Amino acid sequence: MARGEKVIADNEELARATGRSADEWIKLLQKAGLGCGDRTAVVQHLVDKYRLQLYWAHCISHKYCG
Repeated sequence: MARGEKVIADNEELARATGRSADEWIKLLQKAGLGCGDRTAVVQHLVDKYRLQLYWAHCISHKYCG
């Protein structure tokens, strides 16, 4: 892997680690009214509300916001 290359978990790893699929996380974020304009707010919401580790919160925000 090259230095600086982004490493984002695939959907299977995400579901195994968090108990929810990427689609389920996206629906929860949409239901919470979180947009992609502030990815920091998305990550913070996932950490605060769902007690996710920061890595997984970032993976989900990447899948949600692109």
